[in-house]
Amino acid sequence: MPLLTNFLSTVKDGTAVRAAIPLVGIATEEKVYCFYTKGELPNFILSFPDSTFSAEQVDSSRSCLVHFEFTNQTVSITAAIHSVVSNSALELTAKATVTHAHARNYFRVDAATPIAASSVAQEAVVSEEESWRLLGDTIDLSGSGVLCSFHEPLEPHTRARIELTLPARGTEVIIALGHVVRCRKIKEHFYHIALHFDVIDTESQDKIMACCFELQRRYLRMRVRLEGIESQAS
Repeated sequence: MPLLTNFLSTVKDGTAVRAAIPLVGIATEEKVYCFYTKGELPNFILSFPDSTFSAEQVDSSRSCLVHFEFTNQTVSITAAIHSVVSNSALELTAKATVTHAHARNYFRVDAATPIAASSVAQEAVVSEEESWRLLGDTIDLSGSGVLCSFHEPLEPHTRARIELTLPARGTEVIIALGHVVRCRKIKEHFYHIALHFDVIDTESQDKIMACCFELQRRYLRMRVRLEGIESQAS
């Protein structure tokens, strides 16, 4: 704990971080960007954009994961929710750092790449009405699942065969079996659907994680360049 407290003391107030916030009645955490402020360490405050969630939605009985992203590394910690300060702020208590092996299912990165989801039943035993296939694009990606956009909805818990074209890897396609975690209508004929990987081989998952880290490095390099341009302009 002293090492963790020392780390938190070095993080500047206002630093942008990513957090996985547990919500009541939802198995998967809500992944959001927010801002860090020191509290009475090891406590700290995370501030969120307005309307990210309401206070009663937060499941304070579960811990959350917080990612601190720096130019050369990402530090991830688990934290308990100490209190809901407001609809746009939480006070958390840091508990432990998380190793890469543990964090692999949480590390998520923005990624736009083709994806297909289809029914998993064998063609010989499924009717034409029950057989389906959707084509869309990913929004973000991790080793445990993907958020994507489709033109048709899918009911939560629907099982699916997932064909994912790896970003930054040409036309290499990963095959996995999974299920629908949630489906949200954005507008007419446009839905955001979260899919969880239930069956995926280790090699394929490693390839997904390698793509995530490569994309994250690109984003960090871009951010460093933009910060350099902004500092020169000022």
